[in-house]
This record gives sequence, structure tokens and C-alpha cells, in this order.
Amino acid sequence: MSLYQRGKSWYYDFQYHSERYTGSIGNVSKTMAKEEFARKKAEVIEGRLNPNKARKSPTFRQFSEDYLDWARTNKKPTTVLRNQMAINALMPSLGTKNLNTITPWSIEQFKKTRRDAGTQPGTINTELAALKAMLRKAREWGRMTNSPESGVKKLPSPEHPTRFLSEEEEALLLPACPPALRRICQAGILSGLRRMKLVSLRPEDVDLERKTLRVESVYSKTGKGRTVPLGPRLQAVLQTALSIRAEAPVVFVTKAGKAWTVDAFTVALHYYSKRVIDPIGPHVLRHTFASRLVMAGVDIRTVQELLGHADITMTMRYAHLSPDHKRGAMEAMESRFPGKSPANFHNTPSERDLDESGKVISIQ
Repeated sequence: MSLYQRGKSWYYDFQYHSERYTGSIGNVSKTMAKEEFARKKAEVIEGRLNPNKARKSPTFRQFSEDYLDWARTNKKPTTVLRNQMAINALMPSLGTKNLNTITPWSIEQFKKTRRDAGTQPGTINTELAALKAMLRKAREWGRMTNSPESGVKKLPSPEHPTRFLSEEEEALLLPACPPALRRICQAGILSGLRRMKLVSLRPEDVDLERKTLRVESVYSKTGKGRTVPLGPRLQAVLQTALSIRAEAPVVFVTKAGKAWTVDAFTVALHYYSKRVIDPIGPHVLRHTFASRLVMAGVDIRTVQELLGHADITMTMRYAHLSPDHKRGAMEAMESRFPGKSPANFHNTPSERDLDESGKVISIQ
């Protein structure tokens, strides 16, 4: 058995039951090369000793099709979409591998490939979370036996300032957008709806008489539906959109009269925004809505309810945008409990009534 380095890359070359196995591990440290070499040998021995088990394990590509079929029945459409996007990213690295041959090293190589391509750590971590959920389900269904994901850690993901539109940016952006795009952007800024709900909003979700908008549970991350009240500007935008949608099953349509897709909305907003401001995506519209609520003095709990956050921790990212929110709380407390006036402290000794040891020498 042999592990050797050529240039900066490590290679393995060994025999098992008269068969030779060779391959490249890559440009890694000697310690990691040894670990991967040990895994390679274990894979070979496992496959030879348990050929039926090895044949039973499908490829990642095959299993992903079964997993998505299951997800379409058991998960929300937005979750299925996120799973599909993650699988698309995972496929080049893992698509042809049998599930039982996926190793921690395979997953680490996926992480490296994505980082080298310039993908943000947060996106990679989301893809890893989807992979881990898939592999857990594979073990439940008896499609694999090992747990390669258990030792794989997330990438450090530094917090970035939440991007939202200033009034000046909004004044530049909206006129630069075609009318169809402008309407759905205005609705995003004025309602805080997620992009999936914006593009799929149906006429029956909007009640102009009661001035409310209904978010169905399938479009909510909490799994619960909620009602969003309509302000005058949002009401006007919806009235216009409803009047020109013709026979479309949704409220917001493209110039061609067709329903927006998430991808088309994202691409269009990026294209037109970059002409006048730093380019943005649809989620910035939701951030703008939340930020303006906080800056207008709306309490965090109400902001949480309007955004549909299950955990107020998500909402607290906007708290700093109200610079006086702590000062206001202190002033409210003092206003509610003003304390006793000096005239009421008849029996309280003042500083001149105490000697050096702190004993009371006289009470006025």
C-alpha cells in the first residue's frame, strides 16, 4: 500500500484481493491525505465484503429524484424550490457517486469547489443543510448505511449589514423599472411579502373591501397563514394590477401578460436596478419594508407579526435602525413611574445629617 506526493498533490496506490486501486487525493495537507487514504481503503473493503449492500445504494442523482418526489408531497413549494436549487449545486460534485461512497472528503471537496467559484458562505451552508437532510432521509429509507455528513462543519459566515433601500434609492429605482416590474416592486416595499408570494399572489388573496391581504400557510416559513393589512399606497398598486391582469390567475403579470416566475423577477430587478443604484434582489424589498417599520417607531413584536417571522431573533436584525428605541423605553419607564417628589421625603436624612461614619446625627 502506498500514499505519495507528486508536486503539490497526493496520490494513492494499493492492492486488495489482487486488484489495484489508484487515484488522486489533491492538494491537501499530509494529515488530510492520510485520512482520505484510509477512507478509500475502507470503501474498497466494504464494497468487497458487502457487494449486495454496495449494489443497493443508488447514485446521488437517482436518489435526488426520489427525494424531490417525496418533498413535493410532504413539503411546502418554497422548500421544494430551495431543495431543487441546492441539488443543482451539489450535482456536479456528487451526482454520479453512490450514496454509500460519499465521504466527508467528498463533501469537503464540494465546499472547496463552491468557494473557488465565488459562492458566498451562507449559500454554501444552505446547500450543506439540504444535503444533510437528504442523507438522513436516505438512511431512513435504507438507501445508505454511513453518515458522511456528520463530521462536516459549516463555513464561517460573517454577518453583513442588512441591505435596504433609502428613499433616494427608491426614487431612482422605481422610475427606471418598466411598469410591470415597478408594480411588483412597489408591492414588495409596501407589504414585505417574500418573493415567492409576490409572484404567486392570487386575486382571491386580496380583499380590497376589508383592506387586507391573505398569506397562505404554504408560502409562510412558519407553516401558518397570516393577514396583512393594506395601506392606501399598497391598495392603489393592487387595484391597478388587478385591473390589467386580464385572465391571468395571479395579480402581478409581466409586460406580456404572463405570471412572473421567481427567476424572471430576480433577473429583471437586478438588471434594471444596476442602471441607477447598486444592484439588488427581491429580498431587499422585504428588508426595506421591515426597516421602515422600525424607523417609523413600530414595536419589534408587531414587525415580527407583519413579516411572519416564527422567531423574533430574525426580526431583531432591524432593531438598531431605531436609534432612540432604548432611550424611548427609558423615558417611557420614567414617565410611568416618576418617583416621589423631595417634599415627600420628610423622614429621610440628608448628607449633612450624617457623621463621617454614616450614623444619623440629627433628623429635621
